[in-house]
Amino acid sequence: MIRNERQYRVTQSERDRLLTELDQLPQASAPDWVVKATRDALTSQVLEMDGELTEYEALRSGSIAAVSEVTNLAELPHTLIRARIAAQLTQRDLAERLGLREQQIQRYEANDYSGASLNRLEEIMQALGVTFQGEVTLPSTGGGGAALRRNLTDLGISKETLSRRIFGTEVGTSPGGGWMNAAARAARIFKADISEVVAGQIPALANAGAFRASSAANVQAVNGYARYAQYLGELLVQACKTDYQPLPELAELRAELSGPLADQPLATLTRLCWEHGIPVLPLSDPGTFYGACWHIEDRPVVALKHGVRSPDRWAFLLAHEMDHANNPSDEAVIEADVDAHDWRKLPSERAADDFASELLLGDTAEAMLHVALDQAGRDVARLKSVLPAVAAAGEVSVGVLADYAATRIGAEGFNWWPAANALHPADQDAWVVCRSILFEYVDFSRLDSLDREILIDGIGI
Repeated sequence: MIRNERQYRVTQSERDRLLTELDQLPQASAPDWVVKATRDALTSQVLEMDGELTEYEALRSGSIAAVSEVTNLAELPHTLIRARIAAQLTQRDLAERLGLREQQIQRYEANDYSGASLNRLEEIMQALGVTFQGEVTLPSTGGGGAALRRNLTDLGISKETLSRRIFGTEVGTSPGGGWMNAAARAARIFKADISEVVAGQIPALANAGAFRASSAANVQAVNGYARYAQYLGELLVQACKTDYQPLPELAELRAELSGPLADQPLATLTRLCWEHGIPVLPLSDPGTFYGACWHIEDRPVVALKHGVRSPDRWAFLLAHEMDHANNPSDEAVIEADVDAHDWRKLPSERAADDFASELLLGDTAEAMLHVALDQAGRDVARLKSVLPAVAAAGEVSVGVLADYAATRIGAEGFNWWPAANALHPADQDAWVVCRSILFEYVDFSRLDSLDREILIDGIGI
């Protein structure tokens, strides 16, 4: 949000710079997917700046009136800023009315009034003619932000995720920097009142206990982060521009996608899901789970998150979740870092794994693996050197075949994943591929300002 004339000029200048970069993109020598991802990111930033510039100009000219009554605590900081601009008051003017220094008002607004006492907020509201009509009581500023962080950490949200996604300390000028706004975000995500969030009295998570994890996994962390990820999925359902229709059966998918699946499996499957109204949420936060599938408002939503950001690895994960999408259960399905023997014993997991293998590799996957093992002299250590040629002969992606081999070999008690990781091409970033396609199918204007901020920060724009 633009707060003063200096920020207005800086935003105009930055917008012009980004437009220049967009004009120069056609001459870039980078791969097409990099150019497209860059164009999408730059366009998103320009559109966001256009909205901020238009709002500031309208408030400053008086063509739109600022809201004078607030019913949601999360809206208070921005309402105060809008009311000041609409009243034709500079930050210095407001400071003089209150007997404060201009720098104090600048700090208040830059931090979304997170450092202001209740008495000070009341003074500013009176000076600007803003009233608050609600039942939420502002907690004491004594450690409000720190207490909120502790409470959310107790729910299993990591400190890194809190900083990047809830408090917004790594997203530039995001209004998530103030703890009041962070509390509002947490209240939305966990479907609680702001007072409950601040007091650490958040109701039990709806999906607690439904996640699949080994006995060594941190179930609390899985539950907490999965609740956050599920809320992002709910926002994608609201913003998705395509209607839901079930995915075709396996045979039809293979017949329709055989060529593209071999060349660009992740992009092909991601676009297929979106075309069928199935949002695919790419996440970049560490830990907790690799893939998830929820059914929200009668449509599946898939989340992908893996430290190895290879398109082939993510394609297998997405194909796995597509089986869960077509075969829903009463509970959320989440794959965590579980032991291979335990994981293979789960019928639904075995079925989803088989579906992914057959979709991406056809019905000759096992045969290709046996050919590779024969060429390696049944020596698993030599398998890495022969697998690329077998994949090329079978017209399948080497990374996908390597993951299939690692899964099958892992079921026999041998960890071949490090070798499989080394066979994945490193020329593309799976997260970037998925996020770039997401922009094509999402209308951010369908969300209110708070949900829009939550989603934009969640997908790392």
